[in-house]
Amino acid sequence: MAAGAGVLLSNPRHRAFYFGQPSRSAAFPPPTPFALPMPSGFATATAAPSVGHVVSASLPAPRVPVPDGQGRVRVPITDDMPGHLPAPGTPHGWELKEFVGDASVELVRNEGRVALRLRSDRTSFALHRDVVLDVRQYSTLAWSWKVTRLPTAGDVRDPTRDDQAAQVYVIFPRWPAPQTSSDVLGYVWDSHAPIGTTVKNAKAPNVRIIVVESGTARLDTWQRQVRNVAQDYQTLFGRPAPRVGKVALMIDTNDTGGEAEALFGDLTFLRPGVAGMEIPITMLR
Repeated sequence: MAAGAGVLLSNPRHRAFYFGQPSRSAAFPPPTPFALPMPSGFATATAAPSVGHVVSASLPAPRVPVPDGQGRVRVPITDDMPGHLPAPGTPHGWELKEFVGDASVELVRNEGRVALRLRSDRTSFALHRDVVLDVRQYSTLAWSWKVTRLPTAGDVRDPTRDDQAAQVYVIFPRWPAPQTSSDVLGYVWDSHAPIGTTVKNAKAPNVRIIVVESGTARLDTWQRQVRNVAQDYQTLFGRPAPRVGKVALMIDTNDTGGEAEALFGDLTFLRPGVAGMEIPITMLR
């Protein structure tokens, strides 16, 4: 939900979910542990865990992506490849937040690659992870996604129908008050709004959305997106971009009451002029 990002981050309780308190000992504070009380009006988890809560206690702590020697910061869809696919549950390195209903999350093989598949049936949920970098140095964000089912009535321009199958968010904590000042830049595959549509959430001016794919013409086909995040931020917020603190992937169909399905590959932040790289499945085994 683009509106989901607005609701998600316009409420201080939601922003507390994404950002911990800043450290005073570093020039740029690293992300810290955080927790979010479930806001009223949203469904709570049942006693039986959903697939989105499957976690292996033996896995090491999540890794914050760092630059490689070629000017890339790869944000993998999982830090540790499971022994068998499909593998249901939140992939290592990411955290899950369910806002409406139970999440359906799994790692799968799809057309020769490992992908993260999100399914929504009248639900709303997000996966997020820490990514700390200066977007003015790593200004380009590249990712691949594939939508197999769109929410039929979804439209980012209408708050009553604000559902999208595939959403990528870049989150900019603004110190010293990240819980009230953080900016959010979202890229969505919408069902009806034309490509290039931009939306400023009326209730959350800190959230700006760009439609980068629309409609059914390219369903069931992997699409690669490349965006200049620093330029998009400058255009939509009217000032130079601060550092990135997190990225998030979202899907939702709670407003329209329908279903949707999307697959995501790795995300990569790049220095200007550096070519992106998609990791073949054989390298991920």
